[in-house]
Amino acid sequence: MSRLVVIGGGVSGLAAAVLAARSGHSVDLLERGEQVGGRACRHESAGFTFDTGPSWYLMPEVFDRFLQMCGTTAGEELDLVGLDPGYRVFGPTATGFDAVDVPAGRRRVRELFEALEPGSGPRLDAYLDSASHTYTLALAHFLRTAFDRPATLLTGDVLGALPQLGSLLTESMQDRIERTVEHRVLRQILGYPAVFLASFPAGTPAIYHLMSHLDLVEGVQYPRGGMYTLVEALTRLARSAGVRLHTGHEATTIVVDPPDRRGSARQQGEPARRRSHGPLPRGRAREVIARSAAGLRVFPADAVLAAADLHHVETRMLPRRWQSLPQRTWQRRDPGMGGLVVMAGVDRRLPALAHHNLFFTDAWERDFAQVFGARAGGPPVATGRGLSVPTNVYVSATSRTDPTTAPAGGENLFLLVPCPADPSLTAGSPEVERIVDAVLDQVGEWADIPDLRASILTRQVSAPGDHARQWHAWRGTILGPAHTLGQSIFLRGGPRARKVENLYYAGAFTAPGVGLPMCLISAENAIAALACDLDRPGPEDLLLRKHENGGHRAA
Repeated sequence: MSRLVVIGGGVSGLAAAVLAARSGHSVDLLERGEQVGGRACRHESAGFTFDTGPSWYLMPEVFDRFLQMCGTTAGEELDLVGLDPGYRVFGPTATGFDAVDVPAGRRRVRELFEALEPGSGPRLDAYLDSASHTYTLALAHFLRTAFDRPATLLTGDVLGALPQLGSLLTESMQDRIERTVEHRVLRQILGYPAVFLASFPAGTPAIYHLMSHLDLVEGVQYPRGGMYTLVEALTRLARSAGVRLHTGHEATTIVVDPPDRRGSARQQGEPARRRSHGPLPRGRAREVIARSAAGLRVFPADAVLAAADLHHVETRMLPRRWQSLPQRTWQRRDPGMGGLVVMAGVDRRLPALAHHNLFFTDAWERDFAQVFGARAGGPPVATGRGLSVPTNVYVSATSRTDPTTAPAGGENLFLLVPCPADPSLTAGSPEVERIVDAVLDQVGEWADIPDLRASILTRQVSAPGDHARQWHAWRGTILGPAHTLGQSIFLRGGPRARKVENLYYAGAFTAPGVGLPMCLISAENAIAALACDLDRPGPEDLLLRKHENGGHRAA
Protein backbone atom coordinates (compact mmCIF):
# COMPACT_ATOMS: atom_id res chain seq x y z
CA MET A 1 0.00 0.00 0.00
CA SER A 2 1.32 3.46 -0.88
CA ARG A 3 1.17 6.02 1.90
CA LEU A 4 -0.88 9.11 1.02
CA VAL A 5 -1.02 12.15 3.29
CA VAL A 6 -4.00 14.44 2.66
CA ILE A 7 -3.69 18.02 3.91
CA GLY A 8 -7.05 19.59 4.73
CA GLY A 9 -10.27 18.05 6.03
CA GLY A 10 -12.73 20.06 3.97
CA VAL A 11 -15.06 18.42 1.47
CA SER A 12 -12.38 17.99 -1.20
CA GLY A 13 -9.87 16.57 1.28
CA LEU A 14 -12.37 14.13 2.78
CA ALA A 15 -13.57 13.10 -0.67
CA ALA A 16 -10.03 12.49 -1.90
CA ALA A 17 -9.17 10.51 1.22
CA VAL A 18 -12.19 8.23 0.78
CA LEU A 19 -11.46 7.55 -2.90
CA ALA A 20 -7.77 6.94 -2.20
CA ALA A 21 -8.44 4.54 0.67
CA ARG A 22 -11.01 2.63 -1.37
CA SER A 23 -8.45 2.42 -4.19
CA GLY A 24 -5.96 0.69 -1.91
CA HIS A 25 -3.85 3.50 -0.44
CA SER A 26 -2.97 3.92 3.20
CA VAL A 27 -4.31 7.40 4.04
CA ASP A 28 -3.63 9.91 6.81
CA LEU A 29 -5.73 13.08 6.72
CA LEU A 30 -4.50 16.16 8.59
CA GLU A 31 -7.05 18.77 9.61
CA ARG A 32 -6.05 21.96 11.39
CA GLY A 33 -9.37 22.40 13.21
CA GLU A 34 -11.02 20.21 15.78
CA GLN A 35 -13.92 19.59 13.35
CA VAL A 36 -13.66 18.34 9.77
CA GLY A 37 -15.57 20.13 7.03
CA GLY A 38 -13.49 23.23 6.36
CA ARG A 39 -15.78 25.98 5.13
CA ALA A 40 -18.68 23.50 5.22
CA CYS A 41 -18.85 23.19 9.00
CA ARG A 42 -21.68 23.41 11.51
CA HIS A 43 -22.26 26.04 14.20
CA GLU A 44 -24.64 25.50 17.12
CA SER A 45 -25.80 28.16 19.55
CA ALA A 46 -28.81 28.58 21.86
CA GLY A 47 -30.54 25.60 20.26
CA PHE A 48 -30.02 26.88 16.69
CA THR A 49 -28.02 24.97 14.09
CA PHE A 50 -26.30 26.66 11.16
CA ASP A 51 -24.34 25.48 8.15
CA THR A 52 -21.34 27.81 8.13
CA GLY A 53 -20.71 27.74 4.39
CA PRO A 54 -22.25 26.07 1.32
CA SER A 55 -26.04 25.92 1.45
CA TRP A 56 -27.26 25.12 -2.11
CA TYR A 57 -27.56 21.47 -3.14
CA LEU A 58 -27.15 21.61 -6.91
CA MET A 59 -25.79 19.17 -9.51
CA PRO A 60 -27.28 16.10 -7.78
CA GLU A 61 -25.79 13.78 -10.43
CA VAL A 62 -22.30 14.72 -9.20
CA PHE A 63 -23.15 13.71 -5.62
CA ASP A 64 -24.82 10.53 -6.89
CA ARG A 65 -21.78 9.50 -8.94
CA PHE A 66 -19.33 10.26 -6.15
CA LEU A 67 -21.28 8.30 -3.53
CA GLN A 68 -21.60 5.38 -5.96
CA MET A 69 -17.78 5.33 -6.18
CA CYS A 70 -17.84 5.08 -2.39
CA GLY A 71 -20.09 2.03 -2.58
CA THR A 72 -23.28 3.77 -1.52
CA THR A 73 -25.92 6.19 -2.84
CA ALA A 74 -27.26 9.64 -2.07
CA GLY A 75 -30.52 7.98 -1.05
CA GLU A 76 -28.73 5.91 1.59
CA GLU A 77 -26.61 8.74 2.98
CA LEU A 78 -28.78 11.87 2.69
CA ASP A 79 -32.44 12.71 3.29
CA LEU A 80 -33.05 14.94 0.28
CA VAL A 81 -36.11 17.10 -0.27
CA GLY A 82 -36.92 19.27 -3.28
CA LEU A 83 -37.54 22.98 -2.63
CA ASP A 84 -40.53 24.75 -4.14
CA PRO A 85 -40.03 27.60 -4.53
CA GLY A 86 -36.37 27.11 -5.22
CA TYR A 87 -35.79 30.59 -3.83
CA ARG A 88 -37.55 33.93 -3.23
CA VAL A 89 -36.38 37.28 -4.59
CA PHE A 90 -36.89 40.54 -2.71
CA GLY A 91 -36.39 44.08 -3.95
CA PRO A 92 -36.47 47.60 -2.48
CA THR A 93 -39.85 48.37 -0.89
CA ALA A 94 -39.54 51.99 -2.02
CA THR A 95 -39.98 50.83 -5.63
CA GLY A 96 -43.21 48.97 -4.85
CA PHE A 97 -41.52 45.63 -5.47
CA ASP A 98 -43.39 42.48 -4.48
CA ALA A 99 -41.39 39.38 -3.59
CA VAL A 100 -41.04 36.94 -6.48
CA ASP A 101 -40.96 33.18 -6.00
CA VAL A 102 -38.78 31.25 -8.46
CA PRO A 103 -40.65 27.95 -8.74
CA ALA A 104 -39.46 24.42 -9.33
CA GLY A 105 -39.76 23.20 -12.91
CA ARG A 106 -38.86 24.79 -16.22
CA ARG A 107 -42.46 25.22 -17.38
CA ARG A 108 -43.39 27.26 -14.30
CA VAL A 109 -40.18 29.27 -14.55
CA ARG A 110 -41.18 30.19 -18.11
CA GLU A 111 -44.60 31.27 -16.84
CA LEU A 112 -42.89 33.52 -14.28
CA PHE A 113 -40.73 35.16 -16.94
CA GLU A 114 -43.75 35.69 -19.19
CA ALA A 115 -45.69 37.24 -16.31
CA LEU A 116 -42.94 39.75 -15.57
CA GLU A 117 -41.95 40.36 -19.19
CA PRO A 118 -44.56 39.30 -21.74
CA GLY A 119 -42.97 37.79 -24.84
CA SER A 120 -39.78 36.73 -23.05
CA GLY A 121 -40.69 33.02 -23.06
CA PRO A 122 -39.12 32.07 -26.42
CA ARG A 123 -35.91 33.91 -25.59
CA LEU A 124 -35.78 32.19 -22.20
CA ASP A 125 -36.29 28.85 -23.94
CA ALA A 126 -33.28 29.51 -26.17
CA TYR A 127 -31.21 30.62 -23.17
CA LEU A 128 -32.05 27.53 -21.13
CA ASP A 129 -31.61 25.18 -24.10
CA SER A 130 -28.11 26.59 -24.53
CA ALA A 131 -27.44 26.40 -20.77
CA SER A 132 -28.51 22.74 -20.65
CA HIS A 133 -26.47 21.79 -23.72
CA THR A 134 -23.38 23.57 -22.40
CA TYR A 135 -23.76 21.92 -19.01
CA THR A 136 -24.06 18.46 -20.57
CA LEU A 137 -20.97 19.15 -22.69
CA ALA A 138 -18.98 20.43 -19.71
CA LEU A 139 -19.95 17.49 -17.50
CA ALA A 140 -18.95 15.01 -20.19
CA HIS A 141 -15.66 16.58 -21.32
CA PHE A 142 -14.35 19.55 -19.31
CA LEU A 143 -14.87 18.82 -15.62
CA ARG A 144 -13.40 15.35 -15.03
CA THR A 145 -10.02 15.83 -16.65
CA ALA A 146 -6.49 16.92 -15.79
CA PHE A 147 -6.16 18.54 -19.25
CA ASP A 148 -2.89 16.62 -19.70
CA ARG A 149 -3.96 15.08 -23.02
CA PRO A 150 -5.85 17.82 -24.90
CA ALA A 151 -6.38 15.65 -27.97
CA THR A 152 -8.73 13.39 -26.01
CA LEU A 153 -11.10 16.35 -25.53
CA LEU A 154 -11.60 16.82 -29.27
CA THR A 155 -14.52 14.43 -29.65
CA GLY A 156 -17.20 14.79 -32.29
CA ASP A 157 -19.65 16.67 -30.08
CA VAL A 158 -16.93 19.04 -28.82
CA LEU A 159 -15.72 19.76 -32.36
CA GLY A 160 -19.29 20.37 -33.45
CA ALA A 161 -19.80 22.84 -30.60
CA LEU A 162 -16.56 24.80 -31.13
CA PRO A 163 -18.23 27.84 -32.75
CA GLN A 164 -20.73 28.04 -29.89
CA LEU A 165 -18.00 27.52 -27.27
CA GLY A 166 -15.89 30.23 -28.85
CA SER A 167 -18.65 32.81 -28.52
CA LEU A 168 -19.44 31.68 -24.96
CA LEU A 169 -15.82 32.25 -23.95
CA THR A 170 -15.42 35.64 -25.60
CA GLU A 171 -18.61 37.31 -24.38
CA SER A 172 -19.75 37.83 -20.81
CA MET A 173 -22.75 36.43 -18.98
CA GLN A 174 -24.10 39.95 -18.79
CA ASP A 175 -23.94 40.38 -22.57
CA ARG A 176 -25.88 37.17 -23.11
CA ILE A 177 -28.45 37.97 -20.42
CA GLU A 178 -29.10 41.47 -21.76
CA ARG A 179 -29.94 39.98 -25.16
CA THR A 180 -32.40 37.60 -23.48
CA VAL A 181 -34.50 39.76 -21.12
CA GLU A 182 -35.01 43.42 -20.25
CA HIS A 183 -36.77 43.19 -16.88
CA ARG A 184 -34.32 44.10 -14.11
CA VAL A 185 -35.30 41.27 -11.76
CA LEU A 186 -35.19 38.67 -14.53
CA ARG A 187 -31.71 39.84 -15.48
CA GLN A 188 -30.72 39.49 -11.83
CA ILE A 189 -32.17 35.97 -11.59
CA LEU A 190 -30.10 34.91 -14.60
CA GLY A 191 -27.00 36.84 -13.53
CA TYR A 192 -26.71 36.22 -9.81
CA PRO A 193 -25.22 32.69 -10.24
CA ALA A 194 -22.01 34.50 -11.20
CA VAL A 195 -21.69 35.41 -7.51
CA PHE A 196 -21.66 31.71 -6.67
CA LEU A 197 -18.55 31.62 -8.90
CA ALA A 198 -16.92 34.39 -6.82
CA SER A 199 -17.44 36.84 -9.68
CA PHE A 200 -20.03 39.17 -11.26
CA PRO A 201 -21.99 38.88 -14.53
CA ALA A 202 -19.93 41.36 -16.57
CA GLY A 203 -16.68 39.69 -15.49
CA THR A 204 -17.74 36.08 -16.01
CA PRO A 205 -17.53 34.26 -19.36
CA ALA A 206 -20.93 33.49 -20.87
CA ILE A 207 -20.11 29.78 -20.81
CA TYR A 208 -21.15 29.87 -17.16
CA HIS A 209 -24.73 30.64 -18.16
CA LEU A 210 -24.89 26.85 -17.74
CA MET A 211 -25.53 27.63 -14.06
CA SER A 212 -29.13 28.49 -14.97
CA HIS A 213 -29.63 24.87 -15.96
CA LEU A 214 -28.97 23.93 -12.34
CA ASP A 215 -31.51 26.10 -10.53
CA LEU A 216 -34.09 26.79 -13.24
CA VAL A 217 -34.17 23.40 -14.98
CA GLU A 218 -32.93 20.77 -12.49
CA GLY A 219 -34.20 22.61 -9.41
CA VAL A 220 -32.86 23.02 -5.88
CA GLN A 221 -32.72 20.32 -3.21
CA TYR A 222 -31.85 20.29 0.47
CA PRO A 223 -30.53 17.50 2.71
CA ARG A 224 -32.53 17.47 5.93
CA GLY A 225 -30.29 18.19 8.87
CA GLY A 226 -28.27 20.65 6.80
CA MET A 227 -25.42 20.54 4.32
CA TYR A 228 -23.14 19.29 7.10
CA THR A 229 -24.86 15.92 6.79
CA LEU A 230 -22.77 15.49 3.62
CA VAL A 231 -19.62 16.04 5.68
CA GLU A 232 -20.89 13.52 8.23
CA ALA A 233 -21.49 11.02 5.43
CA LEU A 234 -17.97 11.57 4.04
CA THR A 235 -16.54 11.15 7.53
CA ARG A 236 -18.37 7.84 8.01
CA LEU A 237 -17.17 6.63 4.63
CA ALA A 238 -13.61 7.72 5.37
CA ARG A 239 -13.49 5.87 8.67
CA SER A 240 -15.05 2.73 7.20
CA ALA A 241 -12.46 2.81 4.38
CA GLY A 242 -9.63 2.95 6.92
CA VAL A 243 -8.67 6.63 6.66
CA ARG A 244 -6.89 7.90 9.76
CA LEU A 245 -8.37 11.32 10.61
CA HIS A 246 -6.06 13.60 12.58
CA THR A 247 -7.99 16.69 13.70
CA GLY A 248 -6.08 19.37 15.58
CA HIS A 249 -3.07 18.71 13.31
CA GLU A 250 -1.94 21.66 11.21
CA ALA A 251 0.38 20.74 8.36
CA THR A 252 3.28 23.20 8.38
CA THR A 253 5.88 21.77 6.00
CA ILE A 254 5.99 19.46 3.00
CA VAL A 255 9.52 18.07 2.99
CA VAL A 256 10.77 17.67 -0.59
CA ASP A 257 13.89 15.79 -1.61
CA PRO A 258 15.76 17.00 -4.69
CA PRO A 259 16.66 14.42 -7.36
CA ASP A 260 20.04 12.82 -6.77
CA ARG A 261 22.72 12.32 -9.39
CA ARG A 262 20.88 9.36 -10.85
CA GLY A 263 18.22 11.80 -12.07
CA SER A 264 14.49 11.77 -11.63
CA ALA A 265 12.31 9.18 -9.99
CA ARG A 266 11.43 7.95 -13.46
CA GLN A 267 15.09 7.19 -14.16
CA GLN A 268 15.29 5.40 -10.83
CA GLY A 269 12.79 2.81 -12.04
CA GLU A 270 9.56 4.22 -10.61
CA PRO A 271 6.39 4.52 -12.71
CA ALA A 272 6.61 7.20 -15.37
CA ARG A 273 4.24 10.14 -15.14
CA ARG A 274 1.91 10.44 -18.08
CA ARG A 275 2.28 14.18 -18.30
CA SER A 276 4.57 16.98 -19.41
CA HIS A 277 4.58 19.76 -16.81
CA GLY A 278 7.99 21.35 -17.32
CA PRO A 279 11.46 19.92 -17.62
CA LEU A 280 12.94 17.23 -15.41
CA PRO A 281 14.28 16.88 -12.80
CA ARG A 282 11.59 17.47 -10.20
CA GLY A 283 11.62 17.06 -6.46
CA ARG A 284 9.84 14.38 -4.52
CA ALA A 285 7.76 14.84 -1.36
CA ARG A 286 9.07 12.61 1.41
CA GLU A 287 6.99 13.57 4.45
CA VAL A 288 4.65 16.14 5.95
CA ILE A 289 5.35 17.82 9.26
CA ALA A 290 2.28 18.78 11.32
CA ARG A 291 1.87 20.73 14.53
CA SER A 292 -0.59 19.64 17.22
CA ALA A 293 -1.15 20.34 20.89
CA ALA A 294 1.28 17.50 21.64
CA GLY A 295 4.03 19.02 19.49
CA LEU A 296 5.41 18.34 16.03
CA ARG A 297 4.67 15.08 14.26
CA VAL A 298 6.11 13.64 11.06
CA PHE A 299 3.95 11.74 8.56
CA PRO A 300 6.02 9.79 5.99
CA ALA A 301 4.49 9.86 2.52
CA ASP A 302 4.80 8.19 -0.84
CA ALA A 303 2.46 10.90 -2.13
CA VAL A 304 0.90 14.07 -0.74
CA LEU A 305 -2.46 15.58 -1.67
CA ALA A 306 -3.03 19.18 -0.57
CA ALA A 307 -6.69 20.15 -0.32
CA ALA A 308 -6.11 23.36 1.61
CA ASP A 309 -5.84 26.96 0.43
CA LEU A 310 -3.37 26.66 -2.46
CA HIS A 311 -1.66 30.00 -1.86
CA HIS A 312 -0.91 28.96 1.72
CA VAL A 313 0.32 25.52 0.64
CA GLU A 314 2.61 26.94 -2.01
CA THR A 315 4.00 29.93 -0.12
CA ARG A 316 4.10 28.55 3.44
CA MET A 317 4.54 24.77 3.20
CA LEU A 318 6.91 24.56 0.22
CA PRO A 319 10.31 26.17 -0.26
CA ARG A 320 10.36 28.65 -3.14
CA ARG A 321 12.29 26.22 -5.30
CA TRP A 322 9.37 23.81 -5.41
CA GLN A 323 6.47 26.25 -5.81
CA SER A 324 4.34 25.84 -8.94
CA LEU A 325 3.28 29.50 -9.01
CA PRO A 326 5.76 32.31 -8.19
CA GLN A 327 4.59 35.19 -6.02
CA ARG A 328 4.32 37.53 -9.02
CA THR A 329 1.71 35.19 -10.50
CA TRP A 330 -0.35 35.35 -7.32
CA GLN A 331 -0.22 39.15 -7.51
CA ARG A 332 -1.94 38.98 -10.90
CA ARG A 333 -4.60 36.46 -9.89
CA ASP A 334 -8.16 37.43 -8.97
CA PRO A 335 -9.15 36.24 -5.48
CA GLY A 336 -12.83 36.71 -6.18
CA MET A 337 -14.98 38.17 -3.47
CA GLY A 338 -14.91 38.27 0.27
CA GLY A 339 -18.02 37.91 2.37
CA LEU A 340 -19.55 38.95 5.65
CA VAL A 341 -21.30 35.94 7.17
CA VAL A 342 -23.98 36.42 9.81
CA MET A 343 -25.63 33.55 11.67
CA ALA A 344 -28.60 34.81 13.66
CA GLY A 345 -31.09 32.83 15.72
CA VAL A 346 -34.49 34.58 15.85
CA ASP A 347 -37.12 34.02 18.53
CA ARG A 348 -40.13 33.98 16.17
CA ARG A 349 -41.31 32.44 12.92
CA LEU A 350 -40.72 34.43 9.73
CA PRO A 351 -43.24 33.26 7.10
CA ALA A 352 -42.21 36.09 4.78
CA LEU A 353 -38.98 34.18 4.08
CA ALA A 354 -38.47 31.06 2.00
CA HIS A 355 -35.68 28.53 2.49
CA HIS A 356 -33.39 30.49 0.11
CA ASN A 357 -33.83 34.26 -0.29
CA LEU A 358 -32.07 36.79 -2.50
CA PHE A 359 -32.28 40.51 -1.78
CA PHE A 360 -31.41 42.49 -4.93
CA THR A 361 -30.95 46.25 -5.07
CA ASP A 362 -31.72 48.35 -8.11
CA ALA A 363 -28.09 49.59 -8.06
CA TRP A 364 -26.71 46.31 -9.43
CA GLU A 365 -23.55 47.68 -11.10
CA ARG A 366 -22.75 49.97 -8.15
CA ASP A 367 -22.88 47.06 -5.73
CA PHE A 368 -20.53 44.93 -7.82
CA ALA A 369 -18.17 47.90 -8.21
CA GLN A 370 -18.03 48.19 -4.40
CA VAL A 371 -17.09 44.53 -4.07
CA PHE A 372 -14.79 44.02 -7.05
CA GLY A 373 -13.41 47.52 -7.52
CA ALA A 374 -11.76 48.39 -10.81
CA ARG A 375 -12.58 44.93 -12.18
CA ALA A 376 -16.28 45.90 -12.12
CA GLY A 377 -15.87 49.51 -13.20
CA GLY A 378 -15.45 50.99 -9.75
CA PRO A 379 -12.48 52.64 -8.04
CA PRO A 380 -9.62 50.39 -6.92
CA VAL A 381 -10.51 48.66 -3.67
CA ALA A 382 -7.73 49.04 -1.12
CA THR A 383 -9.95 48.21 1.84
CA GLY A 384 -13.55 47.27 2.41
CA ARG A 385 -14.37 50.57 4.06
CA GLY A 386 -17.34 52.40 2.66
CA LEU A 387 -19.47 49.41 1.60
CA SER A 388 -22.86 51.05 1.36
CA VAL A 389 -26.16 49.51 2.38
CA PRO A 390 -28.66 48.54 1.02
CA THR A 391 -26.69 45.98 -0.91
CA ASN A 392 -27.22 42.54 -2.42
CA VAL A 393 -27.71 39.91 0.30
CA TYR A 394 -28.34 36.18 0.38
CA VAL A 395 -30.40 34.85 3.29
CA SER A 396 -30.93 31.19 4.10
CA ALA A 397 -33.55 30.08 6.60
CA THR A 398 -33.29 26.29 6.61
CA SER A 399 -35.77 26.16 9.51
CA ARG A 400 -38.48 27.06 6.96
CA THR A 401 -37.96 23.53 5.58
CA ASP A 402 -36.29 21.75 8.46
CA PRO A 403 -37.66 22.55 11.96
CA THR A 404 -34.84 20.57 13.59
CA THR A 405 -32.44 23.47 12.89
CA ALA A 406 -34.17 25.92 15.26
CA PRO A 407 -36.07 25.78 18.57
CA ALA A 408 -39.86 25.63 18.35
CA GLY A 409 -41.20 28.98 17.23
CA GLY A 410 -37.81 30.25 16.02
CA GLU A 411 -35.87 30.61 12.76
CA ASN A 412 -32.19 30.26 11.93
CA LEU A 413 -30.91 32.92 9.53
CA PHE A 414 -27.67 32.67 7.58
CA LEU A 415 -26.76 35.88 5.77
CA LEU A 416 -24.00 36.27 3.19
CA VAL A 417 -23.09 39.84 2.24
CA PRO A 418 -20.61 40.07 -0.66
CA CYS A 419 -17.73 42.39 0.19
CA PRO A 420 -14.17 43.00 -1.00
CA ALA A 421 -11.61 40.25 -0.38
CA ASP A 422 -9.96 42.41 2.26
CA PRO A 423 -8.46 40.69 5.33
CA SER A 424 -8.45 43.97 7.27
CA LEU A 425 -12.20 43.47 7.75
CA THR A 426 -12.77 41.47 10.93
CA ALA A 427 -15.78 40.60 13.07
CA GLY A 428 -16.28 42.94 16.00
CA SER A 429 -14.77 45.95 14.26
CA PRO A 430 -17.01 49.05 14.22
CA GLU A 431 -17.13 49.05 10.39
CA VAL A 432 -18.21 45.42 10.12
CA GLU A 433 -20.77 45.67 12.91
CA ARG A 434 -22.21 48.83 11.30
CA ILE A 435 -22.66 47.00 7.99
CA VAL A 436 -24.19 43.94 9.67
CA ASP A 437 -26.72 46.06 11.59
CA ALA A 438 -27.66 47.93 8.42
CA VAL A 439 -28.07 44.71 6.43
CA LEU A 440 -30.30 43.16 9.10
CA ASP A 441 -32.42 46.32 9.03
CA GLN A 442 -32.58 46.10 5.23
CA VAL A 443 -33.78 42.49 5.36
CA GLY A 444 -36.37 43.38 7.99
CA GLU A 445 -37.70 46.33 6.01
CA TRP A 446 -37.81 44.64 2.59
CA ALA A 447 -39.37 41.42 3.93
CA ASP A 448 -41.74 43.33 6.23
CA ILE A 449 -40.29 41.87 9.43
CA PRO A 450 -40.63 44.57 12.11
CA ASP A 451 -37.89 44.80 14.75
CA LEU A 452 -35.84 41.95 13.28
CA ARG A 453 -32.69 42.85 15.19
CA ALA A 454 -34.61 42.99 18.46
CA SER A 455 -35.74 39.39 17.91
CA ILE A 456 -32.23 37.96 17.63
CA LEU A 457 -31.24 35.61 20.46
CA THR A 458 -27.80 34.64 19.16
CA ARG A 459 -25.57 36.29 16.56
CA GLN A 460 -22.25 35.12 15.11
CA VAL A 461 -20.36 37.21 12.54
CA SER A 462 -17.28 36.42 10.46
CA ALA A 463 -15.48 38.56 7.88
CA PRO A 464 -12.57 38.18 5.42
CA GLY A 465 -9.95 38.66 8.13
CA ASP A 466 -11.55 35.89 10.17
CA HIS A 467 -11.57 33.61 7.12
CA ALA A 468 -7.89 34.32 6.54
CA ARG A 469 -7.13 33.36 10.14
CA GLN A 470 -9.43 30.33 10.29
CA TRP A 471 -8.73 28.76 6.88
CA HIS A 472 -5.58 30.60 5.74
CA ALA A 473 -7.88 31.96 3.03
CA TRP A 474 -5.87 33.88 0.46
CA ARG A 475 -6.75 37.59 0.86
CA GLY A 476 -9.78 36.51 2.86
CA THR A 477 -11.58 35.04 -0.15
CA ILE A 478 -14.75 33.27 0.90
CA LEU A 479 -15.16 30.94 -2.09
CA GLY A 480 -11.83 30.81 -3.92
CA PRO A 481 -10.45 32.47 -7.06
CA ALA A 482 -13.04 34.08 -9.32
CA HIS A 483 -14.12 32.23 -12.46
CA THR A 484 -12.74 34.76 -14.89
CA LEU A 485 -11.63 33.75 -18.39
CA GLY A 486 -8.01 33.48 -17.23
CA GLN A 487 -8.97 31.33 -14.24
CA SER A 488 -11.34 28.86 -15.88
CA ILE A 489 -11.05 25.36 -17.32
CA PHE A 490 -7.38 24.36 -17.88
CA LEU A 491 -6.16 27.86 -16.96
CA ARG A 492 -7.36 27.36 -13.39
CA GLY A 493 -4.77 24.72 -12.62
CA GLY A 494 -4.73 20.94 -12.68
CA PRO A 495 -4.34 18.30 -9.99
CA ARG A 496 -0.56 17.88 -10.31
CA ALA A 497 2.11 20.13 -8.84
CA ARG A 498 4.54 21.26 -11.50
CA LYS A 499 7.82 20.85 -9.63
CA VAL A 500 7.12 18.04 -7.15
CA GLU A 501 6.33 14.79 -8.88
CA ASN A 502 4.24 13.15 -6.16
CA LEU A 503 2.35 16.22 -4.92
CA TYR A 504 -1.31 16.64 -5.94
CA TYR A 505 -3.86 19.40 -5.48
CA ALA A 506 -7.63 19.39 -4.98
CA GLY A 507 -10.20 21.97 -3.98
CA ALA A 508 -11.63 25.28 -5.14
CA PHE A 509 -8.26 26.62 -6.34
CA THR A 510 -7.99 23.87 -8.96
CA ALA A 511 -10.15 22.95 -11.93
CA PRO A 512 -13.08 22.70 -12.19
CA GLY A 513 -13.55 25.41 -9.52
CA VAL A 514 -15.64 26.54 -6.55
CA GLY A 515 -18.67 24.85 -5.00
CA LEU A 516 -19.30 21.49 -3.36
CA PRO A 517 -19.87 19.54 -6.61
CA MET A 518 -16.69 21.01 -8.08
CA CYS A 519 -14.73 20.07 -4.97
CA LEU A 520 -15.94 16.47 -5.27
CA ILE A 521 -14.89 16.39 -8.92
CA SER A 522 -11.49 17.94 -8.11
CA ALA A 523 -10.91 15.16 -5.57
CA GLU A 524 -11.80 12.58 -8.20
CA ASN A 525 -9.42 14.25 -10.68
CA ALA A 526 -6.57 14.26 -8.17
CA ILE A 527 -6.97 10.57 -7.23
CA ALA A 528 -7.33 9.66 -10.92
CA ALA A 529 -4.04 11.47 -11.63
CA LEU A 530 -2.35 9.62 -8.76
CA ALA A 531 -3.69 6.29 -10.02
CA CYS A 532 -2.52 7.08 -13.55
CA ASP A 533 0.98 7.96 -12.36
CA LEU A 534 1.26 4.77 -10.31
CA ASP A 535 -0.48 2.62 -12.94
CA ARG A 536 -3.05 1.54 -10.36
CA PRO A 537 -6.86 1.36 -10.28
CA GLY A 538 -8.57 4.71 -9.94
CA PRO A 539 -12.02 6.16 -9.20
CA GLU A 540 -13.54 4.85 -12.44
CA ASP A 541 -12.64 1.32 -11.32
CA LEU A 542 -14.64 1.88 -8.13
CA LEU A 543 -17.73 2.48 -10.26
CA LEU A 544 -17.05 -0.69 -12.21
CA ARG A 545 -16.64 -2.61 -8.96
CA LYS A 546 -20.02 -1.35 -7.73
CA HIS A 547 -21.75 -2.34 -10.95
CA GLU A 548 -20.10 -5.77 -10.89
CA ASN A 549 -21.44 -6.21 -7.37
CA GLY A 550 -24.96 -5.65 -8.65
CA GLY A 551 -25.17 -2.09 -7.38
CA HIS A 552 -24.76 -3.03 -3.71
CA ARG A 553 -22.32 -1.48 -1.30
CA ALA A 554 -18.80 -2.50 -2.33
CA ALA A 555 -16.50 -4.22 0.10
